[in-house]
Amino acid sequence: MNLHDFFENGQYLASKAWNSKGFCPVLFVLSLFALVTETQLPVMYLLVAVTVLLLVFCDDLLSIVCPLLCIFLLSTKYYTDYTSLVPYVPYAAVPFAIAAVFNLVHYRRPIVKGRFTMPLCAVSAALLIGGVGTISAKDYFRPTSLYYMLGLGVVMLGLYFLVNSRLENDREYDRVERMADILFTAGLVASAVVLSFYAVNLERFIEKGSVLFFKPRNYVASVLLMTLPASCLLIERRRIHLIGYAVMCLALVMCGSRSGLLFGAMIGFVSGVYICHLRRESIAEHKWYNWAFLVLVAVLCYVGVKYIPVLYSSRLVEGSFISSSETRVSFIELGIKDFLACPINGVGLGNTKNVGIFKAIVPGSLVFYHNVIIQVMGSMGTIGVMAYCWLFGERMRLIVTNLHSKQIIFGFSYAGILAMSMTNPGIFCPFPEAALLIIMFSIAEKEAKRQNQVYMVEDSV
Repeated sequence: MNLHDFFENGQYLASKAWNSKGFCPVLFVLSLFALVTETQLPVMYLLVAVTVLLLVFCDDLLSIVCPLLCIFLLSTKYYTDYTSLVPYVPYAAVPFAIAAVFNLVHYRRPIVKGRFTMPLCAVSAALLIGGVGTISAKDYFRPTSLYYMLGLGVVMLGLYFLVNSRLENDREYDRVERMADILFTAGLVASAVVLSFYAVNLERFIEKGSVLFFKPRNYVASVLLMTLPASCLLIERRRIHLIGYAVMCLALVMCGSRSGLLFGAMIGFVSGVYICHLRRESIAEHKWYNWAFLVLVAVLCYVGVKYIPVLYSSRLVEGSFISSSETRVSFIELGIKDFLACPINGVGLGNTKNVGIFKAIVPGSLVFYHNVIIQVMGSMGTIGVMAYCWLFGERMRLIVTNLHSKQIIFGFSYAGILAMSMTNPGIFCPFPEAALLIIMFSIAEKEAKRQNQVYMVEDSV
């Protein structure tokens, strides 16, 4: 067998694996195995190997999204200090980088612009201009600052071009449904991360009688809020996915994130209503669905009102779910002061002048204001506000003009992460949150164009 035959066989096997029904379930089982046996690092290496092989033998970049999401979620074991992974990074980063370069060169396609090109250019510029003239050179050029400034701007713009160009290729599957499969799998892995934590600390949970301190609670809740709506499309296909929907809702409650609980209830309810809408014919045929749904809602409301306050007693601040004395309130006040001091371009995303007010900062993260609006105002000033409003407006326009299409689930995911971003970093995390939004809206944009072309052909007939 020569090299050409070997490569063709590799492409065939990669295509078979990626397009098989077992691709996402196998990745979930692998991740679950890692959590149960506490072998996250070896399994993360295995998932990197899978990603590298897919990059080499498959031109469909959507194929690497699920293994990468599993890697991000398994890495939460090291959430308190990601720097502990630094010694292991080269062994994964080098082969990944080589495979990525090979993929970009071998499967290259012309750059394809879209409706988000200019808004993303504006956001990239706002991130780079933010704080210029105010922020120190040391803060501006810190590796962490550059990661967020470039990662949220230029890198996302490049990712948008890349995804758009690859979406031009015809596929045998429905892109929206395949993305829903990927998100659903990531949601189950995120749920497994939470529930495995409680399985290990079950005695402590029973003794305490309330949610335990789970360090990556807000990160996992952010992922769950983005992935929960994906279950809508899958439940329409097979009712068994209702179990996954229920597990994700349970994980949102148990992760101990107050924001996750509040916004999860909102997104969970909206998703539930949409599921009923998708299955309206089946519901009309089996009217007991209506009563079962109403009974379920009533039971959940009763359980929520009676037991959630007890369950979240350890998360209350001065006896309240939300308190005016929280540091988050101080962050908002601080952000407004920073905006008023530098109204044009803010104080810069990587500015550390406010580090003293923070009780704890996860190594490798910024000094966040924990509110997306204040973050844009304080870090990037009026320039940033205009850029992000442009991007938000374009995304909302795409959602509103396609309300009756199945890509509306991406709109629910966007609503979930935006809500989470009002009290947490949210969309200011390049990976996976911001990158997922780029991929989802690129697919939604492509599907909208395809549907418009279909309507034009039908009208001309």
